[in-house]
Amino acid sequence: MKLLPFILLFLIPLFLVSCSKQDVDKIPEEKFITIYLEVLKAQDSLGTSAMFMKPALEEILKRNGVSRKLYDKTVDFYMKNPEEYKDFMLLMEERLVSLKDSVENKP
Repeated sequence: MKLLPFILLFLIPLFLVSCSKQDVDKIPEEKFITIYLEVLKAQDSLGTSAMFMKPALEEILKRNGVSRKLYDKTVDFYMKNPEEYKDFMLLMEERLVSLKDSVENKP
């Protein structure tokens, strides 16, 4: 019974930390993949100059109903969580392969 307070002191912070990662305000993965692909297409067409990319990014976000603040939070989340970013990039790769296959199979 004397161990119970010590166990609770250990488990409660652990629980809070594990929950805090799930409650991050970020763009859902599938939507972010779509946005990310559009950004890559824009960079391919316009280059990486901020003068051209800033308006393009704003238009992409507007078209997808996402605020710049939420976009920045999402990018920040992935930069701070390498494992999540790795998983995201694997999903991106799957989407790119799927897009490539659909383009190649068009009559």
